[in-house]
Order: sequence, then structure tokens, then C-alpha cells
Amino acid sequence: MVAAGAWFLFRTPLTDPVQIALGLAILVLATLPALQWARQAQPNFPAFEIFMLTGASFYAVPMLGGREDVFAFSDQDVTAAAVAVLFFQLPAVIAYFAVRGHPARHPLLTESLVPERILHQTQIGLWLYTAYLCLANFTSAISPEVVPILRAIFAGLGIICSFIQAQLWGAGQLRRSEKIVYGANLGFQVTLAFSDLYLIGGLSQLILSLIAYVTASRRVPVVLTVLALAVIALLHNGKAAMREIYWRPDGPPRPAVFELPAFYQQWIELGLHPPADRLDRKSSLAENLLERAALFQMLCLTIDRIPDHLPHLDGETYKDIPAQLVPRILWPGKPSPHQSNSRLAIYLGLVDEGGAEKVSIAFGLICEAYANFGHLGVAVLGLALGALFKRLTLWGRDAPKFSALGLFLILLTAWSFQVEQVLATWLISLFQASVVVVGIPLASRSLLRKA
Repeated sequence: MVAAGAWFLFRTPLTDPVQIALGLAILVLATLPALQWARQAQPNFPAFEIFMLTGASFYAVPMLGGREDVFAFSDQDVTAAAVAVLFFQLPAVIAYFAVRGHPARHPLLTESLVPERILHQTQIGLWLYTAYLCLANFTSAISPEVVPILRAIFAGLGIICSFIQAQLWGAGQLRRSEKIVYGANLGFQVTLAFSDLYLIGGLSQLILSLIAYVTASRRVPVVLTVLALAVIALLHNGKAAMREIYWRPDGPPRPAVFELPAFYQQWIELGLHPPADRLDRKSSLAENLLERAALFQMLCLTIDRIPDHLPHLDGETYKDIPAQLVPRILWPGKPSPHQSNSRLAIYLGLVDEGGAEKVSIAFGLICEAYANFGHLGVAVLGLALGALFKRLTLWGRDAPKFSALGLFLILLTAWSFQVEQVLATWLISLFQASVVVVGIPLASRSLLRKA
């Protein structure tokens, strides 16, 4: 943190000392919880710590690094955006460190849903998820009507099994053959996720595995991490050119499984040698990769337009959240969780009514809170999330991995770095995964006991 702060202090293109100080404060508050967690060797999953750490890449780095789209806004807007981030971070950190409590004791929450001795058998779940991906992506064997249900079930299964396998690896409890099986499954799953030319899905899988490994080993696999970042940066550099080829109306279809080697060879060549019209860009591969991980400019845009030109939304993007708890089978016409994102995009003038459903714009929780209630809304959201994360962490501190609380905390850790979503999308996706991963095993155990 000190090294990064010193580098930005001397290299930032910002000239206003107040803005520099605000940017460094964002960096410190983003990293402080994670440093505390590592220093104290806390046993809990670092869901809140990772949630806060995203503030470094999404807000501090774009501001201190001097992104061109940030400099398109006035100094007043940039300063106000930095203050808004601090209005979120400071209450969140204070609430997290202030809340006290005890681990949950209720058997419904803390009893293991399956025996701990089958931890190593979670590789079966990885094989099942890989098999499902092959069937779903390369065959027509699965009926379209059941695809959403099966996708939720197998994605939840894949998240839990991958997390547990990575933790076992970090704890030194995997044999070499098990490491090879886990690495092969994870590599194939990430390869399939990348092949749709969106990197975020595969990147999320890799980050989750890294989190699980680090929580068990207390060390970062530096060589593998650097190698993975280099490959992702290379793919990101050629992504736009690949999309121009494959996303044309007359472009080639998504590659079949046996065509993946040639597909990735083409992608790597375009990453190493991008088209001539992209060669004039000054950004390096690393800078190019960081372009996607930025929400600060969107916050600047929102502050520029609200409330000077547009009034606050007063909770407009939050009103459909309760409806998401109703199963669609009981309410076929219930609002989509993506409607909040569409409302915000239309309101800020980024898309029109017709294009709102065709694009998904990354706003982030802070931007949405400011658009609705200003700095007060941002502070209340930070306070509420900090307290909620701490309460859940305390409840599940001693819970087994396969208990209801243990499984939910694994999911919460997986969702902790997906902060580019609006609140409705973030909550409903976490809720759906929890129903599959926690609700179904919990209900099955209750039925078996009654039988």
C-alpha cells in the first residue's frame, strides 16, 4: 500500500493537492481491512475485506492514474466524486470494526448439511459442472425451457466445489493427481467462459479460486497470479478485434470444442499484433486491462448531472428489489432485476428507451446510491453494508464449510468483488445462488429427517 501510494504521489497527473489527498485516502481505506485481516490471521472468509479492496482498482487507481475520461470532468466533479467514495468507505469501515457479536448456535444454521469427510469428493461436482458446460455450449441436448434452472444449479455447484478444492490446495491437503484434476477442470471452465468474448465470467472464477487459496495458505501464489494476469491482459488487448470478427451479423459462429485451439491462436495473435487502427493507442497491456476495472468516471458523470441538471431519483432504482423475492413461477410478469440498471442508464442519457435492454452499463453501488439520495444515501449504504457483512461474518465464524452459514459465506465471498452491479442485480443474483446452494440442501436434510 505504501509503495502504491508513493508511486501515485509522484506520478499522478493530478495537480490539485486536495484531490491527491482524497485519492490516497480512498486507497488506504480500500486496503486497510484486508491488511488487518492478514495481519491478525483471522479465520473468517474475507468477504468484506475483498468487497472494500475493490475500491482501490475501481476508484483510487482510475482517479490517481489520471484516466482521460476522468479529466473530461471539472475539478469540482472529480473532487465531489472522491468525497462520495469516502462517504461510503468510512462508514462501512467504522461499522465493520464497531459491530460486535457471537457465532450463531442454531443447528439449522451451523450443522453440516453433508459430512466433512467428503470434502475431497467435491471434484465430482467440478466434473459435473464441466460436463454441463459442454452439453449446454456444444450440443442441443438440453431443452431451452430448463436451461435457466440448470444453469443456476450447476453454476452454484461449480462455485462451491471450486472454492473448497482451492482451499484444500492452499491448506496442503490435495495430492498431486487431485491438483491436476482441479487445474484441468478450472482451466477448461475458464476457457469456455472466455470463448464468448466476455472476460468477466472467467476472471471471476479465477479470482474466487485465488481468494479460496489465499484464505487457507495465507500466501499469494505470485508466479501463477502474474502469469494469469499476463494472459488475461493479452486476451483483453485483442478482445475488441475478435469481437469485430465474431460479432458481425455475417461473422463466424461461436467455435465448437475442437475449434477452440485455433480460436485462441487467432485471439493471441490479435493481442500481440492488434490491427493498425489500434496501434496508436499509448496504453500498455496492463493499462488496457485496468480500463475495464473503473467506476470512478461513471460516478463523476452522475455527480455532473445530479442534482444540477436532474433531480435525485429518491429510490426509483430500488423499488423493484422486494419483487425479486417472489419466484417467477408465481409472478410471470414480475420486473426484471436488470430494470434498475436500465432506469439509471436512461435517466443519465446514456441509452434511449429502445437500447436499454440491449446493453448493461457498469454503474456500481456507490453511483446508484448517489443518484437516488446523494451523499447521505452513499453514507447510509456504506454503514448498512459494513454492519451486515460483519454480522454475517460473526455468525458464521465457527460454522463448518458445508453448513448453511458456511455455504452462504462462500457465496458472499464470491459476490464480494462484483461491485460493478446495481443493488437489485447484486442482491437477486446472490439470492438465486443461495436458494440453489443453501436452500435445496437445507430442505433436503429436513425432508430426510422427517422421513
